[in-house]
Amino acid sequence: MAHETTDHVLTQLVRLVNGSSYEFSITLMVNGQTVTGKLISSKKWFELQAETLKASTQAEEGEPGLHSIFEGWANSTGEYNDELKQVQEALDDVELPDRYMKAVVEAEVPIGFIHLEDARVVDPNGFLPAEGVSWRGRMEHVSGWNLGELRTSGS
Repeated sequence: MAHETTDHVLTQLVRLVNGSSYEFSITLMVNGQTVTGKLISSKKWFELQAETLKASTQAEEGEPGLHSIFEGWANSTGEYNDELKQVQEALDDVELPDRYMKAVVEAEVPIGFIHLEDARVVDPNGFLPAEGVSWRGRMEHVSGWNLGELRTSGS
């Protein structure tokens, strides 16, 4: 029998963050490396990428460029999450037999990626990079996690 490789608790936390403005510190084990940072929504991650690209290309406001693609993804992700929240709220007031509610839950789009802000990889010499970056990783590659962010003894 095949086993699900993605942690259902972590998946629900990511789903919660994606559909809200919640953010919180988390530490992940990913392919043998420890990554620590703040769990953020996919929408915010796309917005951060757009800002980074806009700054690095010195694009003027309203000027099309690579950053525009990420702005579009951020907008469509936000719209999708808003629509999903409306459907969930509408279903809260509906009494459906268990078999139908199970079908609704199973029809949710799977969470494939997890997004962090100020992410740093734990290294024997400290954190890389020291400042942190916005980070995106595959959920199926997370082998362990805990709430809270790792810090050096001086921070």
